[in-house]
Amino acid sequence: MHVQIELFGGPEDGREITLPVGAEGSPLSPLPVPSPDSSTESATGESQHVAWYQRDHRKGRGLWVYKYTNSHSVQPENHVSG
Repeated sequence: MHVQIELFGGPEDGREITLPVGAEGSPLSPLPVPSPDSSTESATGESQHVAWYQRDHRKGRGLWVYKYTNSHSVQPENHVSG
């Protein structure tokens, strides 16, 4: 099963992507989103163009809204409704 993700804020604002649903019934959070021009890598091997988004709320069946965050640490989930 897959769900549609709508990204809000940050460099990928307005972008929509499709992700598989995890075992708990919701998509991964926080979510690293590589930018389309992320083909270059840093000296450590990490992509230089990754934006992090945190699951914010569900918007209808099969659509989740993710908000931009400047950190990729796991935060307490808010606004998640079934």
